[in-house]
Amino acid sequence: MRLFDEIVSRLGDEEVAFAGAKAVVFAGRCAYFENVKGISAFAPDAVTLRVKGGEVRVEGRDLRVAQYGGGDLFLRGDVRRVEFCGGEA
Repeated sequence: MRLFDEIVSRLGDEEVAFAGAKAVVFAGRCAYFENVKGISAFAPDAVTLRVKGGEVRVEGRDLRVAQYGGGDLFLRGDVRRVEFCGGEA
């Protein structure tokens, strides 16, 4: 079972999906993303992820990649905002 499915099943909430990319956000603590193709930009206050159909921009403070592989990315830090930016990635 993938980590995203495990998190969602424990929360009992619906999935949040951006054109095939999935995200679970624990505001102020961390965020998990599935179907990530790559990282377009990285700074401690903003991270841009390439996903199918566009990009996902994450804003916050003290952001850092805790784990990345197989299309899954776990981001730690004070996550304040997640936004899908359409377009081809």
